[in-house]
Amino acid sequence: MYDQPAWTVVLFAAGALALGYAVGARPGRPNLSHPVSKWSDRAPLLGAAGGAVVLWIVARLVARDLGVLSVGVIVVGAAVGTGTGLLAASLAKKTARVMFGLQTIATAAAVAVVTAEVGWIVWRMLITHVEWPSAKLGIPFPQLDVVSGTALNVGGVTIQRSAIFTIGALALCAILLWFFINRTRTGRGMQAVSQDPDTARLMGINVDKIIVIAFALGAVLAAVAGVSQGLQNSQIQYRMGFLAGLKAFTAAVLGGIGNIYGAVVGGLVLGVVESMATQYIPGQFGGSTWKDVWAFVILILVLVFRPQGLLGARVVDRA
Repeated sequence: MYDQPAWTVVLFAAGALALGYAVGARPGRPNLSHPVSKWSDRAPLLGAAGGAVVLWIVARLVARDLGVLSVGVIVVGAAVGTGTGLLAASLAKKTARVMFGLQTIATAAAVAVVTAEVGWIVWRMLITHVEWPSAKLGIPFPQLDVVSGTALNVGGVTIQRSAIFTIGALALCAILLWFFINRTRTGRGMQAVSQDPDTARLMGINVDKIIVIAFALGAVLAAVAGVSQGLQNSQIQYRMGFLAGLKAFTAAVLGGIGNIYGAVVGGLVLGVVESMATQYIPGQFGGSTWKDVWAFVILILVLVFRPQGLLGARVVDRA
């Protein structure tokens, strides 16, 4: 049977402690967010949840097998947590601003120990009954007949279906991104924030919201790129995005930082350079082994002779 690591005990204990405290301090209870609230106000809840969780940790470190012990741990843990919470309440009575009743303290203790035990049981069932793949091995990527079937032969040129999907996804994403940035209110707000976030905030733009949307948009585009690369390589692994990220940065620099069209052109130029280096450079400096080297050679040349990129970096004129 799989030996569950000890750090999972700490993980579930922390989650149970937080949930037990949150349930005890839920809306409708005394206000613990008041500026004059002290730790003595929170002592009963922390003591109840902490006492129950400490007993659960001891029980699980002594015996990790599943059985009737689970029920006993819950019952005894809730009782011990309730007692600990009442003791903490009595010790903090002189300095506490608010007081908690027996029901609230018992609820916090019960929720904490039940959360820890149920989470432990579910996690243990998952790691013992589910066959988890190794993080260091490649996983076969699902293949679709439409975009990953037999290669097409057009005029004597063999074209992989995954390459067609990549080009189509590139065109569609580029058009949608251009429309979003230049034709929508949120996109224009994103441009304003990129130019001057302080002034954009004064103009009524929610800068924090714009930042979140920008990160979410980047994640969506990265997901499309990941699907494209998975279809092309027929498998995925944990380090597949490292080199792709470097090349994406290279493509952005080639086209011009901040220029959407330049990023597209830079990516296409980078792909053509790699293909030509593989096919037409003879000797030991050619072939697929050196294609990444030549891609970064092009990057160095562009940085030296045209640092603004092929289409020019986007420069903002400030008043």
